[in-house]
Amino acid sequence: MQSSKHLYDNLLQQITTYESQEAKEIVFWLMEFYLGLRKIDILGDKSFEKAIDWTNIIERLNNNEPIQYILGETEFYGRRFLVNDSVLIPRPETEELVKYIIKKQKNQFSVKRKQLSILDIGTGSGCIAISLAKELPNFIVSAYDISKNALETAKKNAELNKANVNFEKVDILKPPFIHSLFQYPLRHSFNIIVSNPPYVTKQEIYRMQKNVLDFEPHLALFVEDSEPLIFYEAIANFAFNNLTDNGLVAVEINEALGEETANVFRRKGFSEVEIIKDMHQKDRFVSAILHKKDGK
Repeated sequence: MQSSKHLYDNLLQQITTYESQEAKEIVFWLMEFYLGLRKIDILGDKSFEKAIDWTNIIERLNNNEPIQYILGETEFYGRRFLVNDSVLIPRPETEELVKYIIKKQKNQFSVKRKQLSILDIGTGSGCIAISLAKELPNFIVSAYDISKNALETAKKNAELNKANVNFEKVDILKPPFIHSLFQYPLRHSFNIIVSNPPYVTKQEIYRMQKNVLDFEPHLALFVEDSEPLIFYEAIANFAFNNLTDNGLVAVEINEALGEETANVFRRKGFSEVEIIKDMHQKDRFVSAILHKKDGK
């Protein structure tokens, strides 16, 4: 039998790339994942028998690889999601976006209406689409992404969480998204369009931590400095043509470009455009409503 407290102290000494408090949380996470020991078990020095070779795990951590990629999973909105280097690691701030949509739709749409629909643009791991599909079972949920590997991960997560989501490989910077001179209505209109698109400019790279910069997919992170709002322009154009009357669009944004992002939707003709702060009081989301003159 081995001492869990002794192992905890030993692992903590070996993790050298994280600050003390973060390192402690990582060790708790590792021991629960690999040994089934909860924090209360470790603090109470519960004994265990299972042997784990920690060498490779510690080496990967000290090389700044995110623990979520090492474990191959993370938690989002109370559910387990598989993650790998083809998808971004879901953030707590994005949980706030899901929570906002769930709250907003209660006032936005009549419960008597049938076949309400949601589109998640740039779905990545599928965390937003799957969470909404589980929390709003009266909605048909679809999700787009440009990455084949990301879509494969998202489909596995839908199966894991028993969620019904329609996934499709789509480049949102090509028609029907990018051109606003012509109408490109789809076969289906959406009541809600949500997105957490790439929004970090190349000039902001110096501010990013190595565990993000070196491991998470740049395709899902970065935009050119010359076109920081390119994805929001595409989303606004598409949403204008494919949202139902009184439809909602909600997007995660670059905190430094809140007003600029909101203006993209105002110029396009959306109403009730709001900049919403996250738990850290940073501008993090933009929400807008589309009121169509003909009501269709």
